[in-house]
Amino acid sequence: MSKINTIAIDIGHNVSFDGGAVGLRTEDSLNLEVGRQLIDKLRATGLKVIECLPQSANSLVDSLSKRVQAANDGHADFFVSIHHNYFEGAHGTEILCITGGRAEEVTKIILPEITNLGFTNRGVKDRRELYVLKNTNMSAILIECAFCDSPIDMNNYSPEKMAEAIFRGICKAFEINGPVNNTSSDQTNYYTVVKGDTLYSIAKRYGTTVQRLVEVNDICDANVIRVGERMVVR
Repeated sequence: MSKINTIAIDIGHNVSFDGGAVGLRTEDSLNLEVGRQLIDKLRATGLKVIECLPQSANSLVDSLSKRVQAANDGHADFFVSIHHNYFEGAHGTEILCITGGRAEEVTKIILPEITNLGFTNRGVKDRRELYVLKNTNMSAILIECAFCDSPIDMNNYSPEKMAEAIFRGICKAFEINGPVNNTSSDQTNYYTVVKGDTLYSIAKRYGTTVQRLVEVNDICDANVIRVGERMVVR
C-alpha cells in the first residue's frame, strides 16, 4: 500500500450538538483519551497530523461538516474517526468504511491489532451513508473501539493500549517508521483528565503511583487536578 504524508484524526463527538454515548464510561472521554494519544504517537513519527475535532458547533451537521472540511482543506491522504459504541448486551470492536477499496484494506490491518488486546472481532462493516465517510475527499474509516456500556469491554480498558494498537495498525498499513514496539518501562505517555478522575485512579490505571505523578507533573496539591489538564503518566 502506498505511503502517506498527512493523516486526519477525528475525535468523535466532544462538542455541543454532538454528544456521545454514556455508559459505564462516557464515549466523549474515551474518544478524547484515545484520539489525543494516537495523534501524539503519529506526530512522533514525523507524519503530519490534522486534528479534526472542532472547537464549537451549532448543530450536528455543523459539527460533522467542520470535521470533514478540516480533513479536506488539509489535503489529508487518509481519515480516521475515533468512536466508542453503545448497545445493551453487545461488546467488541468493529470498523466502519465504504468497502471495496483502500479504506477496507486498511481496516483489515488495523482491526486485528485491536482484537489482539482481547476484544471480540465484530468485523468490517459498510456504512457508506455516514457523513464523515461519504464526504471526505480521501479514503476514510470510523473505528468503534469498544462498547462503553459493556462490562466485558470496559473491565481493565486502557486508552493507551487502544491508541497503541490503532497506531501499530496504521504504521503497518502505510509502512510508517515509528516506535511501534516501544516496551521501555520509562516510556512517556500522556493522559487528559476527565470529570471524576483523581490522581489515585489515574495512577492505578497506568500502573504507577500518586507520588510519581506528582513529581513528573510538578503538581503542588495532589488533591487538585483540573478537567482537561494533560498529564505525563509513567
